[in-house]
Amino acid sequence: MSRSWSFSVLLFLAAIPLVLSGCHFKASNPNVDDTPTAGRAIILADMDARPVIAEEAAVFSSIYPNAELVVRYMGESELLSAMMSDSVRCVVISAATGGKQQTWFDKRQLSAPVVPIYTDAIAVVVGPSSPLKQLDIAQIKALLNADTNALPVATAVSGDQAIITLHALFPGSGSGVARTLIDSLHIQSVRASALPDVAAVIAQVAKDPRAIGFIPFAAISDLDNPGMRALRGQVKLLPLARATDAEAVLPSQSAIADCRYPLRRRMTMILTEGKSGLGTGFVSFVANHKGQRIILKLGVAPITVPPRNIEMVPEQ
Repeated sequence: MSRSWSFSVLLFLAAIPLVLSGCHFKASNPNVDDTPTAGRAIILADMDARPVIAEEAAVFSSIYPNAELVVRYMGESELLSAMMSDSVRCVVISAATGGKQQTWFDKRQLSAPVVPIYTDAIAVVVGPSSPLKQLDIAQIKALLNADTNALPVATAVSGDQAIITLHALFPGSGSGVARTLIDSLHIQSVRASALPDVAAVIAQVAKDPRAIGFIPFAAISDLDNPGMRALRGQVKLLPLARATDAEAVLPSQSAIADCRYPLRRRMTMILTEGKSGLGTGFVSFVANHKGQRIILKLGVAPITVPPRNIEMVPEQ
C-alpha cells in the first residue's frame, strides 16, 4: 500500500463524522409518527367502560405488538374536560359532546366522528336481606328525586305492603351512571352518595338492607370472570318495570339488546385525531367484527352482532 493512498483513506475516514454531523436524521416519534397499527396513543375512557376497553386493548395489542395504547380511566365529568388535549387520540364515553368540546373541535378543524360500540345497562342491586323484589321507573325517579337521601318506598313482602327507607349509592364521583339517570328520568339531580368504585358499592349494599346501588351492568356481566361472579354473588339484581303494571325484567344481554330492560346506556368512541393514526386503528378494531365478538363474550350488547358461519358437512 502506498503512503499517498493510505493517507487518502485516513482523510476519508476522518471526514465521515463531519459529513454525518451535517445531516439531520430524525428518529421516529411513536407519539406522532403512528399508524393505525403501530406507535403510541393516549385513550381516555369512562371508568364504567373499563371491563370492556381493557379487554379490547389487550387483544388489540396482542395482534399488533408495535402498538402501545395508554388507556386512562376517569369519571365522565373529568373525562369531558380532559378530552380537550392535543395528545388524546380518542375517548370512550356515553355523554354527548357540545359547547366547549365542539368549540375545541372546530378550532382544530376536527370532525370528531362518534362511533357507537356497545350498549350497557344500569343495574340496580340490593343486599340479600333487602325485602325489595322489584322496582318500576316511577319508584326509581321518586327515590332519586327526593329532598333527602332517604325515601319511603312500597315493596311487596309476603304479599303485603311495607315501607322501607332506602339510601342510593353510585360508584365514583362524576358518575356517568348518575348523569344517564338524570337525563333519562328527566330530573334535575340525584340524591345519592358516591363511593370509590363498584366493589365499594357492592360491599356496602351487601351489608346494609337499606342501601340500593346503581352500577354499570358491564361490571358484573361476564360470568366467566371469577371476580365478576364474586361481586354478583354478594347482592341481588332487581328486575325493573317500565310502569307499575308492566313486566319487570332483569338486566341481561338479550334484554339490553331488544330494549326490554328500561335503563340502558350506549357507549361510544369519539375520534379526536386529525389523521388516520393509532386511535383510528383502535376504534376501527372495536367497532368491527373482532371487537364486537369480544363485547358479545363480555355479556353486554354489541352494536353489531357478529355473524356465525356454520359449515354443513354431508354424512359420508
